[in-house]
Amino acid sequence: MFRLVFFIIFSFVHSSPPSQVYVSRVHAGVFCMNLSPGSPMSNQHLLRVLIVDDENTIRLGLEMALKMTNNFVVESCDSGDSAVEVLKKDNFDVIVLDNRMPGMSGIDVLEWMHEQKMDIPVIMITGAGSEEIAVEALKHGVYDYVRKDQLNKERLTMAIKSVHERFLYRRAIGEKKAEERVLSEKQKELDALQVFHTTVHSVGQMVERGLSQLSEKLKKHQESLLKSSNAEMREQWLPAFKELEQDVQMVSSGVSSMRNLSSVVIHKLDEIHIVPKQDT
Repeated sequence: MFRLVFFIIFSFVHSSPPSQVYVSRVHAGVFCMNLSPGSPMSNQHLLRVLIVDDENTIRLGLEMALKMTNNFVVESCDSGDSAVEVLKKDNFDVIVLDNRMPGMSGIDVLEWMHEQKMDIPVIMITGAGSEEIAVEALKHGVYDYVRKDQLNKERLTMAIKSVHERFLYRRAIGEKKAEERVLSEKQKELDALQVFHTTVHSVGQMVERGLSQLSEKLKKHQESLLKSSNAEMREQWLPAFKELEQDVQMVSSGVSSMRNLSSVVIHKLDEIHIVPKQDT
């Protein structure tokens, strides 16, 4: 068994540089082989890849081959159920996912990720004649799929990098559209405030003109009553006229203050320029 495993591994990575093999952490009771690159590199810039496949030879071969490129930090597990447990705790840049596995299938894992709103690009590994599965996987949001009989180090490496770049591009486009929607909503709010200011200004002018005319009419009626009435009537009506005049002045003052406040607000809004962020 071990001879077969290492034969497949070294056939898969025959063009890779010398490396050191050691045993990594265990997922679902299966020892996963980790590869320590010959020349150490910082993991900060390496893509984190999770490989999920129940076939030990394929899973270990893929893991070692990817690590020997010095471009990836790789973990692997042997079932969909163990993949779910790993994804609950860790985050990855790309997932390489087999479909036909005991327990949860690859499609089941995709559905779980969708329910969890987990946005990680996935490459589905399918067997020959599994085109229907590939189509279904694409409907579930898979970025790419590779047949096992066509799988090799160069193709998988290229697929992972391509999928990650497409994912970053889509995310950037999504963030830009979201920002544009927010800016559009803010602009609508500013436009609505501008309309409000215009309406307040126009109505305020009409009300002030009406109050001014009402005040003039009150003065004329007051003068007329003063001339045609006796002292008793004047003593009875004058307080009422004064009260009405005070009410008119109070309303006029309130309308004027509202117009002035609206003008101050709109002048401040005119200083606000909604500009989208520039791409860096």
